[in-house]
Amino acid sequence: MVPISDDTWKEILNNQKFPLIGTTEPNNGNGYNDEISWRIPFRPRKEFDEELHYSSFYSIYLRDLGLYINPSLSRKDKFEEGLKINNCSENYYKTLLKYFTNEYHYKKEDLLHRLGEWGENYSHHGRMIFEIIGWFDNNSSQFYGFELRQLDIDYCTIKRGNVIYKAPFKLDGEKEIFKKVKIPKDKCIIIEFPDELGGYIGFIGKEKKIKKLGSQFNYPENPGNSLNHMKNWDKQFNKIVSDWGASNRIEDITDFYQELSALRFTYMSISCTHEILNGLRQLMNYLNVKLQEDARLDLNILQYDKKYYQEMILKWQNGELSFKEANELLRV
Repeated sequence: MVPISDDTWKEILNNQKFPLIGTTEPNNGNGYNDEISWRIPFRPRKEFDEELHYSSFYSIYLRDLGLYINPSLSRKDKFEEGLKINNCSENYYKTLLKYFTNEYHYKKEDLLHRLGEWGENYSHHGRMIFEIIGWFDNNSSQFYGFELRQLDIDYCTIKRGNVIYKAPFKLDGEKEIFKKVKIPKDKCIIIEFPDELGGYIGFIGKEKKIKKLGSQFNYPENPGNSLNHMKNWDKQFNKIVSDWGASNRIEDITDFYQELSALRFTYMSISCTHEILNGLRQLMNYLNVKLQEDARLDLNILQYDKKYYQEMILKWQNGELSFKEANELLRV
């Protein structure tokens, strides 16, 4: 690509001094944008399954997954060293961080913090979709910034070339009025549960199976029956998520399978982390077009190499790893 000239970068950076406000009409405001979606102006009426969302699946299991994914927590040092944005100008890097981190402090730690927010949100839903809204200068139509609008996935359908967004637009009395638009995929960030773990459909499938278990808490008038019910619920739950692994100790299984389950859960968090980073790559691909650069995101942390981790799990299954070596893998 032909690099942007210094004069053009001066224009871009000068516009970044202004807040992201304006209209779609030229010469009316600081700039105009190309938004297609909209923020739903009220809380839509949607079914909420209290039993499912207050069960340990959401309150513990998916919470733990989000914490494992979050690169700004215990794994912060590894990511500060091993996650790099390469092959770009300083102006590109600052523009990316300015709008992606909401102008925290333009530091790597702020990039990791925002990725951590993504990870914790994504872990509870199995999918995230953003529209990238570009902002342009009134006078020259020069791109200078962007916003990310997270879309409610309940109102999104992904097609071959577009995201169909059919969502509440306004209220007519008590009636919700819907509007439907098509958002080109190259204007979106789409992050889904890893294919090797069943993808988004697999995530929803697990959710449906867990929902069929009913309430995790029952028989409040009889503590003994209640305890037995909870133990049986946990047993059935652990069967459902056995291929994903578990973050907590499971009763009535051998130490070998306990370790295998923990390794699988860690592998799931690694795979999900890669999907979050792929979401950032989608944003960078968009910016590469707008800013005429070829930036790339590189991750160089051995324990986060999925092929390497799969090989280590296989070695554990074949009896080729010690407990000490396996436990080291759990500390990614």
